[in-house]
Amino acid sequence: MNEIIKQFKANDYRHFDDFYEKTNRQVYYSIIQIVKDDDIAKDLMQDTYMNFINKIEQFKPGGNVYAYLSTIGRNLSINYYNRNKKEIHSEELFETIPSDEVVKEKDDQDILKILDYLNKDQREVVVLHTINGLKFKEVAKIMDKPLGTVLWLHKVAIDILKTKVGDIDEK
Repeated sequence: MNEIIKQFKANDYRHFDDFYEKTNRQVYYSIIQIVKDDDIAKDLMQDTYMNFINKIEQFKPGGNVYAYLSTIGRNLSINYYNRNKKEIHSEELFETIPSDEVVKEKDDQDILKILDYLNKDQREVVVLHTINGLKFKEVAKIMDKPLGTVLWLHKVAIDILKTKVGDIDEK
């Protein structure tokens, strides 16, 4: 991954497709958990990668690219939500998930159903730590919460998921 970043810094984007394939699921989950709309999430993903490429010089060598991309995607999603919240009825954004037609892969459908059992903060911790593989310290920094709070949110979320995971309908 570091080699690809070096190439990007030298304006060599031949391996962008490989980079995208390695990172897109993490970015998607960071965004979709906030906006809950597949089309908007895809637009914000494009913006995330464009911001990353445009500001590639700010990325520190050896840094966690997943955390960096997740932070960009999360911030863009929050900005989008804040700009459009008058059009969205209060909690509607966090109560709906993309329809089965929008989310094609069964794994993605299952993940989104499972995440729906959690509140917003719990969902974000699970996505950033469990799905994106970030360390709790990185999650705390991204969410701007104390490490203890993040650890507690994760524990509560995992406890909820352990009891609820059997409730998902098989199709």
